[in-house]
Amino acid sequence: MATDERPLQLVDKVLAYVSSPFRLFALVLMAVLTFAGYFVYTNQDLLIGAYKESKKIPTIAEDRVEDAAAHLFKQSGALVVAVFKVNSMFGTRILYRAYGKNGRDRTNDGLDVGLFTVNQNNNADVIKLMASEIPCGEYKSAQSEMGLWYIAKGVAYTCRISVPPEPGRFVGQITVGWATQPEDMDSTRAMLQIAATMLSRSKQ
Repeated sequence: MATDERPLQLVDKVLAYVSSPFRLFALVLMAVLTFAGYFVYTNQDLLIGAYKESKKIPTIAEDRVEDAAAHLFKQSGALVVAVFKVNSMFGTRILYRAYGKNGRDRTNDGLDVGLFTVNQNNNADVIKLMASEIPCGEYKSAQSEMGLWYIAKGVAYTCRISVPPEPGRFVGQITVGWATQPEDMDSTRAMLQIAATMLSRSKQ
């Protein structure tokens, strides 16, 4: 009988302890921290493995960004060139460098515009980028905070390409903007392909 009463006594003690909202909050917080600690301890190999794998994810060739931007300005008559680092695993797309006609613009450096967003036009373009397509079209309204910068620079037409320009390896993105659609779109797409390939291979 005494053994059966122990669980009830424990419950009575817990109920007595949480007699105030503060104590209830403290109890819940301790339970959450205990569970989090247990989860980390029991899954430490998995978490360490995931961290190591994230370090192996390829990225853009940072030493070629200036060259790629200069190539696009010269060969396509662009108004702006923006280069992003993409991490599909974490859903991030972070601005690495942005250039206008007068050179580099640091206004939005480090800005994460996200990968998939609430903007359906953006999401449609991302799917095309993942399939190694080059989505181009009129840019009438901003799809992100970067879009406001494009429009402020006079951009009304854009093209995007993934880095590298191959299916299934989406680690970066180049966005190029013009005031109007380029006359020779085949040539423009070819120049984008060259720029994306440049960012896929480091000089070192």
